[in-house]
Amino acid sequence: MIRTFTLLTLFICTILSTSIQAQFNGVLDIQLYTNADTNLIHMYVTPDRILLQGNEQQSIISGNYEARGLLIRQDQRDFVLMMGKNQALQLSKSEIEGFFTMISAIFGIEEPTPQELAASKSSVVVTGRVENINGYPSKEIRITDSDGSGYATIWTTTKLDMDWGLLKEPWLNSPDWLREATDRLTIEFQSKSIPVLMTWTSDEETFTFYELIRAEKNAVAKAMVELPSNYQLFGLSDWIMLQMMQQY
Repeated sequence: MIRTFTLLTLFICTILSTSIQAQFNGVLDIQLYTNADTNLIHMYVTPDRILLQGNEQQSIISGNYEARGLLIRQDQRDFVLMMGKNQALQLSKSEIEGFFTMISAIFGIEEPTPQELAASKSSVVVTGRVENINGYPSKEIRITDSDGSGYATIWTTTKLDMDWGLLKEPWLNSPDWLREATDRLTIEFQSKSIPVLMTWTSDEETFTFYELIRAEKNAVAKAMVELPSNYQLFGLSDWIMLQMMQQY
């Protein structure tokens, strides 16, 4: 009896340890292609946090600020957008969900009618095709534009066993015109999928706009996914107030 219990315990521990070891921790390198430019994004993944960071020279300009990185903190249940001027905007998941409603109220955005929604809705289809893309067994998702001008092909893989943390949780209060996309993303994140390749195809051309070029499993130093000590952290209300003050 004791031997049976011991063997059963070892079996369970083996399964659990395999699951833990299979969880991806490390660095993903993603190439984004826009017109004639390319942007290299590094994604640092730990059990509790994900940091997306581009090359400093290729920062995304937003008004008077540069978006230098996005830190997703599962342990804090928030998102931190690192800006230029050593400032960072902190948003909880619930604040982002409330943001959908607030923006609609401020700008008077009305939900589309069922007819308008149907006319503008893109078609999202999991085609069932599975191919080896960049060394990973990948399934195809095809998103066709509502006006039929073209379609995006997204190849995703579960081979790397990615835990997306907060991103795998459903989003509340998303507007009708965005809900299908957010629901689809939630399903993909829950399945631990990672996009490997994204292309756009139209009558004129086919081009790649996203590509996973490297995945390296290793232990990421905790300091790599911490907000630098010289950054000033703002909440949403403080950030809005700051922006209003800078207008005068």
